[in-house]
Amino acid sequence: MLKSLASQRMRQLQRTLKQADLGGYLTTNCLEQRYLSGVDLSDGEAVFLITPAKAYCVTKKLIVSKMAPAVRFMQVVDVPLGGMLDGALRLVQTKKLKRVAFDPALVNLETGEMLLKHKFVRTVSLVGEMRRQKYADEIAYLKKACQIAACAFDEVKPQIKTGMTEEEVRVLIALAMIKRGADSIPFNIVCFGENTADAHHTPSKTRKLKKNEAVLMDFGCFYEGYTSDMTRSWWHGDKEPAAYTKIWNIVHSAYKAGVKTLHAGVLAGEVDKASRTIIEQAGYGKEFFHTVGHGIGLHEHDLPILRAGASDILEENFVVTVEPGIYFAGRWGIRLEDSFLVTKAGSKKLTKR
Repeated sequence: MLKSLASQRMRQLQRTLKQADLGGYLTTNCLEQRYLSGVDLSDGEAVFLITPAKAYCVTKKLIVSKMAPAVRFMQVVDVPLGGMLDGALRLVQTKKLKRVAFDPALVNLETGEMLLKHKFVRTVSLVGEMRRQKYADEIAYLKKACQIAACAFDEVKPQIKTGMTEEEVRVLIALAMIKRGADSIPFNIVCFGENTADAHHTPSKTRKLKKNEAVLMDFGCFYEGYTSDMTRSWWHGDKEPAAYTKIWNIVHSAYKAGVKTLHAGVLAGEVDKASRTIIEQAGYGKEFFHTVGHGIGLHEHDLPILRAGASDILEENFVVTVEPGIYFAGRWGIRLEDSFLVTKAGSKKLTKR
């Protein structure tokens, strides 16, 4: 079993709080809680209160045993059912904490108003910024999630036959990933023919694959809470149109240009520019209408976003996608995507066997 480095992430957050002169940070968000504790919690199961010196998990009796992996560095506080937020607020009062922060984007309006009433201060993406750069345990989980997806595709592609529905193929790839150890399937796009021009198409239970037409599959899985993301496009049949081959090669060139640009220290916008320039120079700029990539981690679409003009600096151990595409409404579309670990010298493709 891979050793969790959650305690190190918790200490990093505590150092950040001290440097920012914050008395604490409160989070009810289950993704942040997993990141900081290593424990897979659902919404509503706990409230975390982290101070520069100590970390508390305020939860109900049902969840106390679940928190066992984190008791070395977190104090678990058992409160009556439904009283977790009140329990955290009592801790703030008892410990006489000042300038306790919360992220308003991660709580509902009622909770936000209550925290402001108790003199909490707003902060933006305090933990989100930390989550960009991955720890060794996170990288290992991401590699495994990416390997599962890539191996599943290698198994399923030869099974895709004329007459199958998009939904049937979606189920095939999902089962192949689950069989290899995936925890769940966050998204699974399968498109045939004209549907490949719909960037986020929902697979149809009735649309059948014809003998000669385009196929696009965009899929990934969760493994130990971390996701993968990859896209493949190809022509099904033996009569691939010259126009399809031409566009596929342009997208592939754009993909390679984006990947070549990846390295620690590059601006996210430069990666987008490298891919987009290839497509624009070929005359298809209007047909490439989304960003070239995004971060992945505990969420399938995470920070940073690799979009035009983005000033985010990619750092070592960021994990991002590169996914240029060209789409012709009513005809077909092509997107090519892999997930990459950013390194000092360049990047390493993770979506491979």
